[in-house]
This record gives sequence, C-alpha cells and structure tokens, in this order.
Amino acid sequence: MSDTSGQHDAGHLSFLELVQVITNTAGPAFTSGALLKTGMAIAKRAKEQDFPDFDAFLTAVTAAQTAIANFEGSAKHYGNGVFGLPACPFAGSIRTYKSYVGQLPSDYAHVSDQYNKPSPTTEKLRVGHNAGVSPFCCVHQTLRSATAEHIRIGGKPITIYQLGCKSGSGDRGIAEKYLQECGVARETVDKVLDENMCCYLVKL
Repeated sequence: MSDTSGQHDAGHLSFLELVQVITNTAGPAFTSGALLKTGMAIAKRAKEQDFPDFDAFLTAVTAAQTAIANFEGSAKHYGNGVFGLPACPFAGSIRTYKSYVGQLPSDYAHVSDQYNKPSPTTEKLRVGHNAGVSPFCCVHQTLRSATAEHIRIGGKPITIYQLGCKSGSGDRGIAEKYLQECGVARETVDKVLDENMCCYLVKL
C-alpha cells in the first residue's frame, strides 16, 4: 500500500485552480458573478427553520444546528445581533492549495475587487461593498445571506448584513455602508475581527 500521508485533497485543489482558470479565461467580473451565483444556488437547498425566539436561535447557533452553521460552523454572539465567525469555511481549501502550489494567485484580488463593487444582487443580499477579502467571500457571504431567507424567528424572517471580514494575512474589509444602515460602530466590528475572521449582523 502506498503512503498517502502527504496526499492533498483533489477537490480543494481543483476548486481553487478552477477559480484561477475562469478568471484567466473570462475575467474577474465574470468569475465574481459565477461564484456569487454558486452561493445562491446552494442556498436554495437549505431546509426551512423557524425558532420560537431569539434565545432559541442563539442556542442553535452555538450548537451549530442552524442551516447557516451547517456550512460555516458555530458563530459567537457579541450582542445586539452582531456575530463573529472564528474560522473561514474555506480555510482548509486555502491551506491545501498553499501547501501544494504555494501562494494564492494574485488575480484573486481582482475577483474580490469586482465583488466589492455595488450591484443589485449584492445590495439585495447585503454583502460585498468592501467586506469581501477574497473570491471565497463571493460564495460564503452570499450563501449565508441567501440561506437566511429560509430561517425565521417567531415566524418572522431574518436578514443578514455582512459587516466585515479578515483575510488570512490579516487584511480587513469593512462594509461602511452597512455599518451606517444598521447603526453598528466601526469599533465594534474591529473588536469582533480581532478574534474572528468574519463579522455579520442578524436582524429581524
């Protein structure tokens, strides 16, 4: 039997390389749109959930039993609906790619730049707008906000605002637009990002 202790996950490698191939072939704007649509398509498969009150919702978040936690894990509540996510769900894919190929492609920055530009879709989902720090935010933030459409608290739908995000290198992206709309202080988001990779707001 061959030694597979150094084996790399082909799925991780293929996805990250595919992002680069699409970018080279069709451009960063197309890639950003394709990743955004991917997140929306996955969200359509989320199961409907209705929690009796916000406390029940928080318990489910902590126990990773919400439709959102199914793909991103447990998040921490900092009060007033502000949440921090300790680990990016794409961290494993990024580690695999870096260990096999090296640094992430420089073209990735162009994809996230396109994602951060205002558009009807990102406006509707309350994502992007400078809160994206990598192409994976195009999928993850979109998937989270679109999945929220399947979650209710006391029969009322929730909405999610992406407030900020932090890259593996520590660079931060802040959606000042949504901070102003939701009345969340920049200092609050910075504090959350000191301990987490992602910061978002849940509103009824």
